[in-house]
Formats: sequence, structure tokens, C-alpha cells
Amino acid sequence: MATSNFKSELEVPVPVDQLFSWHENPGAFERLTPPFDPVTIKKRKGGIDGGEVHIQMNLGPVPLTWVAKHHDYIKNKQFLDEQVSGPFASWEHQHLFEKIDSKSSKLIDEIDYKLPFGTLGNVFGGAFTRQKIDQMFAYRRNITKNDLISQSKYNGKPLDVVMTGGSGLIGTQLKAFLNTAGHSVENIVRGRPQKGELSWNLDNKTMSNLSGKDVVVHLAGEPISKPLGGMIPLPWTKWKRKEILESRVNGTKLISEHIASLNNPPKVLVCASAIGYYGDRGEDLLSEDESNGNDYFSHVVKEWEKAAQPAIDAGIRVVFLRIAPVMSPLGGALQVLGNAAKLGSSPPVAGGKQWWSWVSVDDVVDVIHHSIITESLSGPVNVASPNPVRQGEWASTLAKVIWGRFGKLTGLIPVPGFALKAILGEFGDVLALSSIKVDSSKLIDSGYKFRFNHLEDCFRHLLGKRTEENLQ
Repeated sequence: MATSNFKSELEVPVPVDQLFSWHENPGAFERLTPPFDPVTIKKRKGGIDGGEVHIQMNLGPVPLTWVAKHHDYIKNKQFLDEQVSGPFASWEHQHLFEKIDSKSSKLIDEIDYKLPFGTLGNVFGGAFTRQKIDQMFAYRRNITKNDLISQSKYNGKPLDVVMTGGSGLIGTQLKAFLNTAGHSVENIVRGRPQKGELSWNLDNKTMSNLSGKDVVVHLAGEPISKPLGGMIPLPWTKWKRKEILESRVNGTKLISEHIASLNNPPKVLVCASAIGYYGDRGEDLLSEDESNGNDYFSHVVKEWEKAAQPAIDAGIRVVFLRIAPVMSPLGGALQVLGNAAKLGSSPPVAGGKQWWSWVSVDDVVDVIHHSIITESLSGPVNVASPNPVRQGEWASTLAKVIWGRFGKLTGLIPVPGFALKAILGEFGDVLALSSIKVDSSKLIDSGYKFRFNHLEDCFRHLLGKRTEENLQ
């Protein structure tokens, strides 16, 4: 049975001990797992110095458990992963670390693997497996390098961070990002807290004492979209409208009033907001100084931000991140419309001329970190790529990434705006029909550099449609 080999190298502008620590800290596995091929950790025992991990994955519709053991640990030099049981006949992955100089280092990944079923497996699965590994490492290299560059901008003491919404799309990745940097993160949860968690109760207006914490990141709120089967977003009912408003306003008010009352409060509150604040504004380029729109969701966002006033009055630095639609195949517009595109449907909506601001999930995580460590940043901040696109271009770019030269065929039948409005009601406006073109100058002028400026590059990263050779 022939052994296949894969080798990848990455130079990063950080010392080797920082590169190694990033891999050793909790959260590295979560940061390195691509969203186009997600897996779940069923059980973990120990770390990379001899531990074992059980991973739930899918081979098509078939669920599999991959058990890997870490061994041959040498700090700042290497560790190895070996398959104990799983989809391969054998798999061994060497993670090798080399010092280049005092400010830079190299990561070398070498994998030896054998496919099941011998020659038959190589004939029918060899090229597919190699492509999957290539896509995975293109993703991993991007994450590793950019995370380390971002984290190296902070050289203070490890931070004690608390977070609401920690189980969501952004929160799970943010916690992993902060953990790999050596910070501690405690989720604030509803219901009974588990070990390492804090609690809050919006009905009773109570929460765990946050005195002495360094940072509060507030991401919680009723999702504006819960797709039916991951495909069709549900319209807003009267109850849904109420939950969207009250979950945001009441939660923000509770946190703000609590930390404002403390003798030793957190230094900064980073609060999620949304570019829906501006409403449908046509061709206007929108800075943070613009007024809010006149639709329901604009009203929600205005009240959401206003609820943090007690913290501002107490002298706590508050940052409102007006986040554009977040690009991830695990949620939001890219999940909903990406699933449709995979089935051959990626048409322009309502003519496709409306402006869509957008931002990658990795940039959102990075911007939150930037907001935490940048003391000069406060107030509302637009979080969107500096290159918004019209909806028709968004749809055609998605089709191109998924289908290549056949992508144009997926947009032949446009979707009238009135049809989307009839199906989704107000949510149709928020999802697709409103034209919101925001200016990211405030964020960029504060020193932030976007990971993904261009939509096609973002899609290829998130959907596993590029290789390590065209990583940059």
C-alpha cells in the first residue's frame, strides 16, 4: 500500500516561542478548522504533549470519529499527531518549528498518509484527498499567519475577558482567537453556568459580578435570521420583532448598568451593533456620523446603542461595532445564498443594483481584538470591507467561485424584489433589498488592516476554493 506525502512551509514574523505557544494554547484546533469542512471535538484529553482528541466528522452523509494521539513533544521544536482510528489506513502529521532569527520563525507541516482499500483507494480517492488537504492548509496558513500578526500588536499582560453570545458564529471563533493569544475568556450564559462560565438573567435583571474583569465583549441578541433547514430564512412575526428589540436593548442595559456600578469595572465594553442602523440609503457613502434610518431595524440598532449610555457616563470606554453582514458558510447570507448557489441558483435580486457592504468572519474577530487593545477607539465604528459591492456582483462572484466558468448559468433567472418581500417581509429588506454602502475610514485610520479587502478572495478562503500556491 503506497504512502502519500504532503509538505507545507510557512514563515511568520514572530519568534518561534510565540509560534509554538499559539499551537499549544487552547483554541488552536478551533481556529485551524475550516468552515467549509467543519468538525466537532467529541472528547479531548490533555494537550499536544501526549494528549488525545476524538473528532466527529462526516464522510459525505456518513458520520465518522477520528481519534488522534499527540506524541514526540519537544517545546518550541515539534509535536506529532498520529491516527489511532479513523478514515485513513494510516496518518502521521509532523508539526516542526524552526527559529529564523529573534523576530521570525518557520512552521513546517509534513504528513504521511495511506488511503484505505489500497490501490483502489488511491485510484478513486487519491486526487480528491490531495485536493482536500491542499485546501485545508491554504486555509490554515492564512489563519495562522494573520492571527499571529494581529496578536503580536499587543504586549501587555494577559487579559481577563468576559463575553456574551460566546456560543454563536463570532463568539466561538473570538474565544479561540483570544485563547491562542494567552488571554482567559469566560462566557456569560443564560441558565446554569458550567465550570469556567458566568451567568445572567434578563428577566430577573441579575448577572455575575464582573468586578476586576478587564474586558466585556457583548455579542448576544436574538438572531435576525434562523433559516429553515439552513436554506430559507423565516419572516419576522410580531413575537420575533419584539425579541429582536428587547434581547438587544435589555441585555446591553443590564451589562452597562452593572459595570457602571462597580468600584473596579472593566476598562472597555465592546458591543456588537449593525450597519442596519443606517437603513436603505441608496448611493450614499455612510460614515458613523450619519443619522439612523427610518425602518424598524434601524430603530432597533439606535435603541441598542443608546442602552449602553450608563457605561459611557461612568467613564468606561465603549465601542459600538456596526458590523456588516458577516461572511461565513456557517451562518448568515453566505450560508443561505451559498447553499442555493451550490444547487445552481445565484441570481441578482431586485435588479442587483443595491449596495451590499460585507465583512469576513475573521475580520470581525480581528476587529474585536483591535478594539480591545486600541485605547483611542470608541463610539460607533463601521466594520465592513472597504470595497462594498452591488448585490448582482456579490451573487455573480459567489457563482464564479463555486462553479468557475459555468457560474454565469446560475444567475440567468433574476429574483424580483416584490417576490422576496412577499416571502420574507421585513427581513427581506434587511437581507437583500436595502442599499447600505458604509465608509470604513474610521476603523482603518485607527490602524486596522483588513485581512480580506476583496470579495472573491474572501469567498475562496471561506469555501475552500483556493490552494496554498495562491494563498497571498
